Amino acid sequence: MRGSANEPGIIPLAVHDLFRTIQQHMDREFLVRMSYMEIYNEEINDLLVPEHRKLQIHENYERGIYVAGLSEEIVTCPEQVLKFVSFGESHRHIGETNMNVYSSRSHTIFRMVIESRDKADDSDTDSCDAVRVSVLNLVDLAGSERAAKTGAEGVRLKEGSHINKSLMTLGTVIKKLSEGIKGQGGHVPYRDSKLTRILQPALGGNANTAIICNITLAQVHADETKSSLQFASRALRVTNCAEINEILTDAALLKRQRKEIEELRAKLKNSQSEHLDEDVLHLRNTLLQSELEKERIALELEEERKAKEQREKRLLQQAKKIENLSSLVLNSERDDRAIVSSKNKRRQTWCARPLSNEFSVEVQEPASEQGSASSSVRDERNMGMPPCFEELMQESYASNVEPSAHGYSFSDLSNEDVSLPDAHALLHVTSRRKPNTMKKSDQEQLRGSVPELPQDPNEQKDAMLSQEPSGLSARESEAILVIKQLQDQVNSLELEKSLIQNNLDDVLEVATQQKASFTEKYEELQKNALAAQEEAKIAGEKLSALATIAKSKQELADEFLSNVSMETQGISVQMDQTTHSVDNAISFIEELFQSLSAIAENVTEFKQSSYGHIKQSSYMIMDHEKMSKTLMEKISRLELEKLLHEQFLNQQDELQRMKSSLESCEKSKDDCILQHELEKDNILSELLTLQKEVLTLSSSSLMKEKESIRKELERTKTKLRETDNKLKNYVQEKIKLEGEKAEAHREIKKLQSQRTHLERDLRKHDSVTVDKRHELNVKPEELAGFFDQAVQLQEEYQRLEIHASDMEDEIASLQETLATLTAEKEEALSKVEFMVLEQEDLENRLTSAESKINSLNEEIAVLTKKLDESEYFGRKLEASLSSISKEKEDLGMQLTDVLLEMESERSMWIAKEKAYLETKQQLDICTDENSKLSEDLVKVRQELVQCRELLKTLEDKMILSVEHNTNEEKCCRENCEESEQLVEKGRNIDNENELCKQLQLISEERDSLLSKMKQMSLVINELEALKEVSNNKLLQAKANMDELSCQISAMEVKMKNDASTYNKEKTKLRMQIRWLQPELDTNRARLKEAVEERALMDENYQEATAMLKAKLRETCREVLKLREELKRPEATSN
Repeated sequence: MRGSANEPGIIPLAVHDLFRTIQQHMDREFLVRMSYMEIYNEEINDLLVPEHRKLQIHENYERGIYVAGLSEEIVTCPEQVLKFVSFGESHRHIGETNMNVYSSRSHTIFRMVIESRDKADDSDTDSCDAVRVSVLNLVDLAGSERAAKTGAEGVRLKEGSHINKSLMTLGTVIKKLSEGIKGQGGHVPYRDSKLTRILQPALGGNANTAIICNITLAQVHADETKSSLQFASRALRVTNCAEINEILTDAALLKRQRKEIEELRAKLKNSQSEHLDEDVLHLRNTLLQSELEKERIALELEEERKAKEQREKRLLQQAKKIENLSSLVLNSERDDRAIVSSKNKRRQTWCARPLSNEFSVEVQEPASEQGSASSSVRDERNMGMPPCFEELMQESYASNVEPSAHGYSFSDLSNEDVSLPDAHALLHVTSRRKPNTMKKSDQEQLRGSVPELPQDPNEQKDAMLSQEPSGLSARESEAILVIKQLQDQVNSLELEKSLIQNNLDDVLEVATQQKASFTEKYEELQKNALAAQEEAKIAGEKLSALATIAKSKQELADEFLSNVSMETQGISVQMDQTTHSVDNAISFIEELFQSLSAIAENVTEFKQSSYGHIKQSSYMIMDHEKMSKTLMEKISRLELEKLLHEQFLNQQDELQRMKSSLESCEKSKDDCILQHELEKDNILSELLTLQKEVLTLSSSSLMKEKESIRKELERTKTKLRETDNKLKNYVQEKIKLEGEKAEAHREIKKLQSQRTHLERDLRKHDSVTVDKRHELNVKPEELAGFFDQAVQLQEEYQRLEIHASDMEDEIASLQETLATLTAEKEEALSKVEFMVLEQEDLENRLTSAESKINSLNEEIAVLTKKLDESEYFGRKLEASLSSISKEKEDLGMQLTDVLLEMESERSMWIAKEKAYLETKQQLDICTDENSKLSEDLVKVRQELVQCRELLKTLEDKMILSVEHNTNEEKCCRENCEESEQLVEKGRNIDNENELCKQLQLISEERDSLLSKMKQMSLVINELEALKEVSNNKLLQAKANMDELSCQISAMEVKMKNDASTYNKEKTKLRMQIRWLQPELDTNRARLKEAVEERALMDENYQEATAMLKAKLRETCREVLKLREELKRPEATSN
């Protein structure tokens, strides 16, 4: 992991890379913390602080899985990190096995926590950026071992078993994760080992994990390489989903939401000013698509089943219609052709373009089965489109009316942003539409007359000229029929409009529910729309070819129906304007509802947060109560200690008074116990009232006790150091003695070596003498010369033998003396040791006795001091009771004030909610009124149109009646002249009477028409008055809407103010929690220390009582012995 200086390992490379990336991101500020731990024999040790051992794993919602008590160091550079790593490595457990000289006996986890956020300038103090937190874990796993290969025994075997256990759990965890058991709800055994428990987020959670497996190619370790490769292949199949961890404060959340709200408001303003019409068109188009898709899916199966039957029926119907209408078409007039062309135009402008074009194409090819079937389907499903298509097709109305508009330009549809629905989808919209009000006979005429029209314009002119002498009366009647049909169509369209407006709310609900499903089908619809556009282009080209042929036929018809089409256009434009205004009002109301819903959500969130804070405060109160209970228990323990101190004093008195005063001491002890129990009951009754007050006073006393304990710890540390020094001195002395012993052994070895040398010299001399003897035997002549030398050599040899024997005696004596000396030395050493031990025992006894006496005296003094302190503390408590009671009353008043404020705020929120509901109801009422007014306007406009048509018909009738009267007058004059000449006076009188009657009838009809005209003018005036009233109501509704918007803005300002106050209160509560947490920790520590002190006091008390009882027994025995010894000399004297 660490590597070397030339080849750095993973830890230095990762650290350098991390700090390099931090330097690259200058726009963010970072905080880097590191920790280093090891898992040795399933125990977690802190390598940076070696004193921290056997740490525990905890889990929290905020921190997740963490090791409690693990130290974290803040680092600023890679060198600092590497220093800490080297320090931690020096404290790691390392051992030696048969396989490795340097074998790691524990798993290590190097962890770095990186926190970052955007740099905030001095001006921008209120930054709303979240704090990003990421954790880097570098794990060094100890290798799995086989006891047969490593030869591990004892401690090494235990270490290897723990290593293999943790690695086995890691392998099972990765196997479970690779099989996908976690996604299926299965169990993953993270808790079987501390290694997997700590690495739980990295293995199967929010992390990017990399695993490096080391293998060897040696044949001996084939099983290990195979198992490691299997482990790696399983780890490859584990999938994690890493995400950015952000910690958002409440202030940052509020600021972020405010920014989003401001951005949305700006977008709304821009969209209202610039793209409002386009957005409305988009919304309507999406609504229509959703409705069509829903109905298409519902009717798809039925259409497939009934397709064959409908085709056969339609073919039969078309054949019958063609046979029935052939005679009518041959004898049709120009007006009939005009009616047919106007109806065809109306259908083309009212329905979608691809449908009308396909209809026109299919009409001219009646022989094909598919064309006839599709045309019949489109004719039967000829229904009014929703308002969205009315607005989309406004521009095409005028172009369809004029003669040059029949060459449809489909390129505009592709350039527009609005995407029209598929033509096939429009065929299935039947559930919410009113069926066509045209009669079947009219439809049959329209369908049959178009293909039977003459192709040549000259033939058409001849037919028209031949049919002109039929008279004006037939043409007028046909015109009236056409006007009536148009009126019926307008009425049906208005009814369809009202039905569509009534169904808009249902469509909105359905669209919101199906929005998720339609997003997936949107692409398919776009593809269908493109295909439909291409088909429409093809059909447009065909229609342009057909339009050139039909121009000559339609010019004559267009002249008669131009005025009627203009009036229908004006009516449709007015209807579109009304629908547009109503849609704008509905969209504005929807925006208001959305804003009000957002305000309601904010209100609910604020309520929830307030309830959460109330719960937190209740939890704090519960913690305080628990602390007060623990303090009560501690005070009871102190009282018990006080009783024990008094008992100890009584026992000392008993020891001084000996056996005679034991009974009295027991009685006094019982009396004292009763008194203390009474005092205990009194103090407990008082402490019930002082539960909250003790918290403030306990911290100071706990701090004092903590300081005293620290001093005692320092003293014990100094004592331990002294003992360590003494042990070192003893070790040095022992080393010196061993050195002396080694020197003595060396001297013995030297003497033995000298002895061996002397023996060698003797052997050499013997060999020399033998050689000389041989020489003497060989050379007898030289014996005389060397005889003296031989004598001398013998003498020297004897001397040497004597010297050797002396040396042997000396060596033996020296060995004996050495043995005796060593034995004496050992005896002396044993005696010295025994004496030292006896002296030490005596000293220990003396010191123990003195220490016990001193400890007893000290305990007496400490107990007396504690009694004085407890009395002083009780006085302080009594003195502080009054102040604390006052503080308690103040806190109670503050709590009541806070509760009153909370209740007032709650009442305010309730009132705001009521006002919000009232405003919502008012808005609903306004919307209902607007819808009613729109319906009234529609009705009024219908009545106006009807009145205008009646006026026109009456004017026509007047003109006809005047012309008829003039003709009759002329006829009468001629008849009068003829009657004067030819007929008698009686006949003339009869004719005049008849004429007078006719004139009277005509005059009566004229008077009735004048009265009707007056009534119509009155109706028109009433309608204008109603229109003014409706305008006034609309102005009032707009004013109400402005007032509501002002109220909403005021509510938002109040919400902001309330949120700021809420944040301030929240910060105050957090500060109080932070202040109270150290007090809680100190109190908990003090409780633990008090419990330990009490246990020590109990042990000391028991030991002291046992010692005192033993001393009493010994003294009694000594007294008895002395009495016996005194009795013996008296008996001897007697």
